[in-house]
Amino acid sequence: MKKVLSLIVALCLMLGCTVSALAIDVDLPIFEEKETFTWMIAKESLSQNTWPEKECVQFTEEKTNIHLECIEIASSGWDEKVNLAFTSGDLPDCFVGGVDVAINYESLAAIEGIIDECAPNILRTFEDLPELRGALTLPDGHIYSLPTGDADVKNMINGELWINTTWLEKVGKEMPTTVDEFVDVLRAFRDEDPNGNGQKDEIPLLASGASSAAYIRQMMGFFGTLDNSNHIRVEDGKVIFTPAEDGYFQALQWLHLLYSEGLLNQDYYTEDNTQFLAKGQNEVCTAGVLLEWYIDNIMYGPYVSQYAPIEPFEGSLWNKSRLPQGSLNGFVISSSCRDVAAMVRYYDYVNSDLDILNLWNYGPEGVIWRYLDDGRWEVFTDNVPEGSSSSQVRRTLGVGPTCPMYAYSRWRGPQAEKYADRITAKVAANELYLKHTPVENMPAGYGDIEETAERNLLLIDIDQYLDPFFADAVVNGITEEAWQQHLKVLDTLSIDEYIGYWQTFYDQHT
Repeated sequence: MKKVLSLIVALCLMLGCTVSALAIDVDLPIFEEKETFTWMIAKESLSQNTWPEKECVQFTEEKTNIHLECIEIASSGWDEKVNLAFTSGDLPDCFVGGVDVAINYESLAAIEGIIDECAPNILRTFEDLPELRGALTLPDGHIYSLPTGDADVKNMINGELWINTTWLEKVGKEMPTTVDEFVDVLRAFRDEDPNGNGQKDEIPLLASGASSAAYIRQMMGFFGTLDNSNHIRVEDGKVIFTPAEDGYFQALQWLHLLYSEGLLNQDYYTEDNTQFLAKGQNEVCTAGVLLEWYIDNIMYGPYVSQYAPIEPFEGSLWNKSRLPQGSLNGFVISSSCRDVAAMVRYYDYVNSDLDILNLWNYGPEGVIWRYLDDGRWEVFTDNVPEGSSSSQVRRTLGVGPTCPMYAYSRWRGPQAEKYADRITAKVAANELYLKHTPVENMPAGYGDIEETAERNLLLIDIDQYLDPFFADAVVNGITEEAWQQHLKVLDTLSIDEYIGYWQTFYDQHT
């Protein structure tokens, strides 16, 4: 990885990457002399350097005179560290990576007045997306967070199934259209040496519990149910707790079949994202079906063209993004921050111009993004070093979506993004999957503060039970008796109350 990082940095220097002078409609610098603020940041696992080493952070410091003291936390320990910070009262100035606003709002700064006074670019975002301001506003009338992420059709579906069509041809199979056909193909991938190296090294289905785009829970939809971070779906106006559905039980049995037969990689629950990534960077292709956002997030370049999306089978469901898209609680400022307005203005500056937004999102111009002669811009992969991936380069030279940035349709207007071939393929795959998403969806936003806080506290208890239950069922299997015991445990977790809070929220926001 150090070698890959060196290649990336050397490439950037070789291309003479710079940030152009920007026409920004904000007053800079924010301070006459340099001031330091502490940020707690959810570190991207694919990043090969720290925030202070990134050009976007250095450039923004030069323009604003705000120096960031960064506390970078691995995603696996993020919730624990954030909760500890609020419990102890030892708060950073900002959190970037997601905070439970409803539970912690009393320790956060209300920022709507500052936005109205000195954040023209945030206001422009609210004008473009009026539903966003409403989604960010709590019932007390205050805004405590700003959104992060990339709100675009390419992100409407997180993870999808991509199948190696070259392998399909070698084992004499067609594109699977049912669950049984899918399992039959996976068994052929396992047994018939489709990569032709004479070794039994094929991974029929490659997924990972370390990547949200690669969670096997997404495939619960094959059995008419869904699983997501809130464990709910909506049908005929009714909120349903999916871990109590019969389809959930059937899905667990099926996932155990995949695991027990070696059709799913056996280290699904033990590997980290770096180890997951490494599985796709072999000179010999070993993945038959990949569950990911897009193939080249993990797969070695020469093999990317071999993969095509598997459309969800008839009668299936698949999760899609809640609207408005992005993480509504991605950027929050604590009430202990000595200059809240400075932090709002910092965010506003990052979102003021396409050049700086892309600097944070993708890194310096010319490495993996560039302007075209017609004024549009595109992301490209020509310069990705061997042994790396575009996602790794993006999160090393830039930060990626977990940063003080909200990309949306404004950046695809006069200077519209020309989708790279990979994104065009991703959008086309999304169209297949969107046909199988629920008609009714829970909107993004906040309900009653006390009810939302109580609902989120209940979810903590639910997750503490469900996560190990799910893993045990996949690895060791689940009997009818164990399923009935599971339903009894759910009765002790205030599920009716939890669903009641969601039902109230849904009824109020639809």
